[in-house]
Amino acid sequence: MKNKEKKFLFVLDLDGTVLSNSATGEIHQDTLDAIKLAKSLGHVVCIVTGRPWRSTKPIYDKLELNTVVGNYNGAHIHNPSDEFFIPQIHYLNLNEMLYILGDKKVKKEISNIAIEGPGWVQLKKRDEALEKVFGFNDTPKFTVGLNLNRLPLKPTGIVFDVKPTTDVYALKTYLDRRYGDLGEFSSWSKGEGLTPVFDITTVGVNKAKVVSLLMRYYHVETDHTICIGDGYNDAPMFRVANVAVAMGNSDQRVKKLATVVLKKTNKEGGVGFYIKKFLKNPLKEIEKSRKIRESRDGKEAEIT
Repeated sequence: MKNKEKKFLFVLDLDGTVLSNSATGEIHQDTLDAIKLAKSLGHVVCIVTGRPWRSTKPIYDKLELNTVVGNYNGAHIHNPSDEFFIPQIHYLNLNEMLYILGDKKVKKEISNIAIEGPGWVQLKKRDEALEKVFGFNDTPKFTVGLNLNRLPLKPTGIVFDVKPTTDVYALKTYLDRRYGDLGEFSSWSKGEGLTPVFDITTVGVNKAKVVSLLMRYYHVETDHTICIGDGYNDAPMFRVANVAVAMGNSDQRVKKLATVVLKKTNKEGGVGFYIKKFLKNPLKEIEKSRKIRESRDGKEAEIT
């Protein structure tokens, strides 16, 4: 193949990106074909998502991956295909999290909360969409109703749904500014027409950290790393990879952080479209993104 000696790393978000339907786990055929092509050419394809492993596994298997996965936006990094890979798990301090969730400005925007640890989940109230995306029903101990007196002090994840009227950007900005010393706050789409979901990870945990680890682990140059996403939780990895691709269905603020903005959405196979385009002329795509980064001041991404 062209540039056979070069290995590329594709880091992919799931919801709103690889998945054309979050509830069913459907993947556009163009995306499936492109990922298969990239793998056949010797490139590395990895998933980094806000989802837990249990609801990522069916997608990982469908894509026939054997690479490192970042779940909970990087709070859980592991390689399901390599028993000798030592997983990284970052726990939360429950008392600090309850302090944040009790903030009046935050509390009034929350419509549902899920707190979980190894093998258990407590969900405030039933929610079909939330349960499908996070695979709560596959958890050994799934409880509806929060019992704060019977929760371990170090859960692995906390997610909360917000109201249809919530200004997601304003809420995320408030959380970052007010509680940035206690946690990392991400927001992402769980499906078309559904309210966004927020998640909280411990300080220093985000998708950018996973991408840095993946580049070293797979011995891939920064310039040869491509990240594709659609949400605010993808913004950190956009700052690390050379080629940062925002989906057509991304928020405008997310698009401004990318070096490539697609017209195609997740439902139109945007991931597959770009992977194929990149592989046809990788040096051209790499150079375009590099130039955009070098002259970032006032310059937005090229729409493709």
